[in-house]
Amino acid sequence: MLKESIALRYAQAAYALARERGCLEAVMRDMDGIAELLARDPDLASYVASPVVGRDAKAAALRAAFEGKVDEVTLNLLVLLVRKRRENLLAIIARQLHELYDQEIGRTIAAISTALPLDDAHLQELAARLSGIYQTTIVPHTKLAPDLLGGVVVQVGDRYVDASVAGRLEELRRHLLAVTDRWMTASPNGKPGTNTHP
Repeated sequence: MLKESIALRYAQAAYALARERGCLEAVMRDMDGIAELLARDPDLASYVASPVVGRDAKAAALRAAFEGKVDEVTLNLLVLLVRKRRENLLAIIARQLHELYDQEIGRTIAAISTALPLDDAHLQELAARLSGIYQTTIVPHTKLAPDLLGGVVVQVGDRYVDASVAGRLEELRRHLLAVTDRWMTASPNGKPGTNTHP
């Protein structure tokens, strides 16, 4: 959570500057590409994240690698992250730039997990219902989660709704355990009707 809040400060500053300079789409595209490159190349990711490599050497290497290939705002953000030893926030900032853009245009991402794939009609119906509930345009991002058994789990921002079969079974299990605990507490011998205390 701390990493998210620290990253958000950088994302907001980069977003504001990129919007002011009219290069927001380019910066978002650059950051997505760099985050994807680091995810694909463990050696590069290790170099960028390494605390052993000096800040000046790392900044120079990034400048040599990306100058002329990414927007100036992107390059300056990369160098700033290196100088502040915040390289590990790069992928988070890339995601947050999209979240800030979605907020600006009144759009919200909903993470929707289901045991089986939803067809387009059901997905559109669910997105429309969520848009009505949250009073914003919901863009569904779906993920298969066979362990849910059935039903759906929806996360919109920090709001979480579990309407899955697995979730209901877990709720039932907790309820039964609570009832059993109360019953055992009321009956010292573990048998109903044996509690003779006044």
